[in-house]
Amino acid sequence: MLASLLLALSLSPAPPATPGKVDTGMAKVPGLGIELQVDTFTLANGLRVVVHEDHDTPTFALVVAYDVGSRDEQPGRTGFAHLFEHMMFKGSANVPEGGQFAHVMSVGGDVDAFTENDRTVYVTVLPSQYLERGLWLEADRMRSLAITEENLENQRNAVFEEKAMRLDNVPYIGAVQDFFAEIWAGSGYGHHMMGLDADLKAASTADVKAFFAKYYVPSNAVLVVSGDVTTSDVRTSVERLFADIPAGTKREPFPAVDHTQRKIERRVVDPLAPQPIMLVGWKTTPHDHPDRPALELLFDILLTGNSARITRVLQDEKNIAVPEPLGDDVSGGRDAGAVFSAFVQIGGAKAADVLAVVREHVAAVKTRGVTGRELKKAINGRAVATVQALATNVGRAELIAAGILCCGDPTHVLAELRRYRAVRPADIRRVAKRYLTDAWMLLEIVPPPRG
Repeated sequence: MLASLLLALSLSPAPPATPGKVDTGMAKVPGLGIELQVDTFTLANGLRVVVHEDHDTPTFALVVAYDVGSRDEQPGRTGFAHLFEHMMFKGSANVPEGGQFAHVMSVGGDVDAFTENDRTVYVTVLPSQYLERGLWLEADRMRSLAITEENLENQRNAVFEEKAMRLDNVPYIGAVQDFFAEIWAGSGYGHHMMGLDADLKAASTADVKAFFAKYYVPSNAVLVVSGDVTTSDVRTSVERLFADIPAGTKREPFPAVDHTQRKIERRVVDPLAPQPIMLVGWKTTPHDHPDRPALELLFDILLTGNSARITRVLQDEKNIAVPEPLGDDVSGGRDAGAVFSAFVQIGGAKAADVLAVVREHVAAVKTRGVTGRELKKAINGRAVATVQALATNVGRAELIAAGILCCGDPTHVLAELRRYRAVRPADIRRVAKRYLTDAWMLLEIVPPPRG
């Protein structure tokens, strides 16, 4: 019943917000009582604001998403997007260093932030009565972040420590990131998300201020509030706190990324690797390309879960490899699409043994397609995951912000479900033939020779 009701999705997307006007949009899943109603408005300085009212619990999530990630960095100035994730907590005109955490956590709230290829996101969760506090904190650092030589040096060192912990001293990750940098060379995706050490060391306060002035501005931001609030209260506070912040310059369009498939095979020795691992994948499409849903469902059928075709053979029938969630964050982004899977080889299996299974099942999909049952299971899996993500204020706020940044639609997450639902077995076979060619990209990571 759950599956059939989820597949009965209907959608009325919110219209684009216009300055001075509140627009309301509603998306529903009939029969389940699941709906996403949003009120949107835009300030004269370009700040896009979305409110989702949910009064079930006396809390709210505040998400401010900036349309800037590692893809926007210039050669010689990499790592700035991630650096700013740190810098944004160093204080502002009216908030001392550490004040963001103190103001929120002292009243039972929580703070988080993350950087991706395409965006940088700041998340605050607070009890309902502290709406004004949460908005004031965000407005103050958007208006007057404390960019000083001392703060820059402090956070530069923090980034180096994080890189050492998460990248330099972790098996496989460095080789994987180098591989994806090679794949997307010549585009904004062609470098490590955390940046190059030499670029970070060379960064000056003038460089950092210029980055902030270009990207951390209202016209390049989305503010979402989801939870026990009212649109009228949010609008009143947002207009008072954010309206006088200069809009910033209009950003230039992001250049198209080359998705031409070229066969790439690399073998890398990793001194930290305890056992061999391989990645195999293909360049595909940007996020909002019409073929993207079918491609994602194809990979779900082949690789997601223990019952997926390739996983079942490698893990249960042949016992030569197990899936490893490497590469999920670095395979591309909004404008650089790819599908990849990683496998840890076991029992002395060679990469060629694993690749033979992958190629066999890719060929089978091209010739015989997939069953309706397999496709339905994959669609239902996507739908259930989306419903679970929408079950919390934070999940809703992040998905709303992502929908605006990628596609200009705060209810895009439900539009995605409609796109999955529209996929047919013939579409799966078609995209397999088109994209899963012999021009694959293969990376083998092996331990150093023993002895």
